[in-house]
This record gives sequence, C-alpha cells and structure tokens, in this order.
Amino acid sequence: MVPTALAAALSWALAGAAPAPVASVSLAADFVLNTVDATGTERVSGALSVLPGGEICVAVTSPRVQEMHLSPRELVIYYPDRDLAFVARLSPPQPPPMLDALAAGMSDPSTTLPSGSKLVESTHANGELVTRWRVIDASGKELGEMRAVETRLGARSVELSDKAGQPQRRFTFGERVRVGVRSVPRTIVADYYSPGGTRQREEQWTLDRITRFDPQKGPVGCAKLGAQTKVQTLAW
Repeated sequence: MVPTALAAALSWALAGAAPAPVASVSLAADFVLNTVDATGTERVSGALSVLPGGEICVAVTSPRVQEMHLSPRELVIYYPDRDLAFVARLSPPQPPPMLDALAAGMSDPSTTLPSGSKLVESTHANGELVTRWRVIDASGKELGEMRAVETRLGARSVELSDKAGQPQRRFTFGERVRVGVRSVPRTIVADYYSPGGTRQREEQWTLDRITRFDPQKGPVGCAKLGAQTKVQTLAW
C-alpha cells in the first residue's frame, strides 16, 4: 500500500482549486515530511528532484523504500523490492499532485491563482506586503479568497478560504535559501481544513542540502519500470 502520509498529500493536492507552478523550478534536496492527522503522526524521509519543465522525482528511503515520478499527465509510485508500480493518469487542468506546499513556497502567490482572480487589498507595513485576492475560476465563478504575506525574500504565509470565509489551506514558510532565481523555504507547515473549517491534517516539511538540480548527476527516484513490473491503476 502507498504510505498514508504521501498518499494523503497526493489526494489533497489533486483536490486543490489552484495549481502551483513548478515548471520554472529546478532543484534537488533531502526532505523529511511529518504528517499529523486523526490517526496520529507519520514520518517519511528521502530525497527529491524537481526537473526543468516541471517533472518531479522522489526517492523515499523511510519508512519503506519507494520511488515516485510525477509528470503533468501521470503519477507513478514504484516499489523496487516487489517490482510493483501504481499508476494514476492525470487530466489537465488538474493541478500537479503532492508537492503543492513546496511549489507554493517557491512561487509568487498571485501566480498560483486562476487568471480571472482579482486583487482587492494591498498594504505595506514593517517590511511586509499583505495582499488579499478574490479567487475566480475561468468560468467567472467565485471560489473564495487568498491572503498572502510576503517579504523581500519571498512569501511568509499564504491562506486560502472559501466564500463563507472558512479556511481551506494555510501555508507558513520558514527560513529561505536562494537556488538560482528561486527563493526556497527550508521549512513549511501546511494546514488543510474540511469544508466546515475544521483542521483535518498538518504537513511539516523540512528540506536539507538544497541545491540547483545537476543534469550530469541526474535525478533520484524516477520510478523506471521494467518489462516484468507489475502495474496497478490508481484512481485519484
């Protein structure tokens, strides 16, 4: 089975209203993900590569070795010890699953919104820019609001709420490091809420050894399947 923390991270991201752009990001890092929900706490660790063009490869080393490859149209989760792969087909305009919190931390918050969204408030105070956006999809339907707090180094927090003002997601970003033209947070706390505004889940990301992706070294964990690999289809 897919580890609970990563599986839930995938499904949360797929349910999101706004894709977080990762196509212009290129990096490699070690990671630790602690997930807290009603069932307890789960810890997952490994390394990841974000490739030019937006593909993501993940090598999980604990609690169980697995590899993940995410492209705009497909997610592959591979268990080398069993030669078993789970494959989910993705259809645009679904946002790319899994690393939405990390992508949000590396992006200008306004670029993660549908193009019809509107800025309704902007203030500067104590070296911070606070903006509030009305989130509107391509059909003109209002989905809710986004509030972002930014410094010259990057976003400090991003909050998404529904039309009733109930929280949907909240991202809080810690200390940052520059990787190429991007400012990458070393820590992220991502809170996810039910439609009624009750927090259902918290992800605590920690990144270490963050560097620009080196094509000569190649990515880790890209889930290369063999001719005899057993493949099962996942529905997300």
